[in-house]
Amino acid sequence: MATKTDSALTTVAPPGSNPGPAPLWVWLLVLGLVAVAIYAGYTALSNHQLYFDTETARQTLERNKNRLSANLADMRQQVEQADAARVEAEAALEQSRADAEAASAQISDLQSQINAQQARIKTLESAVSVAEDNARQATAAKAALEGEVESLKSRFNEIQSKLDSALQDLTQAQQQSQSQTPAP
Repeated sequence: MATKTDSALTTVAPPGSNPGPAPLWVWLLVLGLVAVAIYAGYTALSNHQLYFDTETARQTLERNKNRLSANLADMRQQVEQADAARVEAEAALEQSRADAEAASAQISDLQSQINAQQARIKTLESAVSVAEDNARQATAAKAALEGEVESLKSRFNEIQSKLDSALQDLTQAQQQSQSQTPAP
């Protein structure tokens, strides 16, 4: 069944006749299709460029993400090392504080011992001073006694010589008195 619209659109030119130029609506349709094709090509190129730029940006972001992930892992390792170093430093600080307190206690003990020794030294120095005074007095007394002994020796010698002389006189007097007395 052929409709009237179909027959109007499809006209067959008799063979041998030269058909005329195509109707205007065909040219407009072709021109519209060319315009749509050009626009579609332009948008396809634009979309392709946009896709290429997006893909390039995605790859760049992926590289940056990988680099940042590696940096993050390095930073975490450095933070762990820093934490370990901090813990070691705190332990060393606590140990040095304990050592300092022990050294301070030892210094206090040594200071008290030094003070006690200084007191003993002062006592010994005063004892030495007293002993020196006593030695000086003893030396002076010894010298005085030696002088007195020498004086007594000289007096003893004098007395001895007087006694010897008195004995000689007595002996002579006895001899004289015996010689003067008649014999019985």
